[in-house]
Amino acid sequence: MQWTKPVTKASWLALGFGFLAAFFWGTHSVIVRYLTSDLAGISIAVFRLYIAAAVLYVILKLHGRGASFSLRDKALLWTTFGVVTNYILFHVGLEHTTASAAMMLENTAPFFVLLFLVLLFRERIRMVEVLATGIAVFGVFFTVRGDVVLAGEALEGDILELLAGLTWAIFLLGSAKAVGQTSSTIERIAFLFNVLFLSAVALTPLAFFFPLRGTVEIHGIFLLVLLGVFPTALASYLWYEAAARLSATSASLLFTLSVVFTFVNAHLFLGEAIT
Repeated sequence: MQWTKPVTKASWLALGFGFLAAFFWGTHSVIVRYLTSDLAGISIAVFRLYIAAAVLYVILKLHGRGASFSLRDKALLWTTFGVVTNYILFHVGLEHTTASAAMMLENTAPFFVLLFLVLLFRERIRMVEVLATGIAVFGVFFTVRGDVVLAGEALEGDILELLAGLTWAIFLLGSAKAVGQTSSTIERIAFLFNVLFLSAVALTPLAFFFPLRGTVEIHGIFLLVLLGVFPTALASYLWYEAAARLSATSASLLFTLSVVFTFVNAHLFLGEAIT
């Protein structure tokens, strides 16, 4: 087991990409929680995925690239599976728990990434990654303990969000493995487009079972567009750029930074207390 390795300029650049990704990810549970008053969680998930995929498709076309993928690509299939299951669990869970609790529990993902790497891939893990993951998971537990209510509707939501953390780990790990084999930004954008588009298609049938709860007004549509562009397309792309330069564990740990931004945004826009 290695201890650490020198920090290079590429590593600092990756950290910058990861920080920006965490900033945008820190807004998505707040926006989703707000939108659940008019839309079912699954409907929100489908809309944001199609919007994000559309943005990435336009970028691909501007670079002279089309949409193409192979269903034999195991990394693509596993990554898409991670997104589909995570979006179901995360968005439905947010109908029953707070934005802060949801983001906290989903941030157990780095622990599951480390577990998968050791048990399934038999990879050598650096000691610093083990310690960092332990600190992050402890921080998640220490922070969320006051928001988790082990009873009633909130318990159901919290369990779903914990499972969302596990499935997000599948997305993070699958993505890290895939983008590690790419050599350019446009290749990473193409892979991300495939993941988001296939996920949207897979979730579309479920959306028909969840009708509107009210009238979606102009500001709701505006928030949906923001959700698709920034916390979905842009945040995922920025994280892909980070993952292309870091190990899977280090890249997954950057996701935990979104917790800070979630707390601030939940307080400002939803009135949730910062404990």
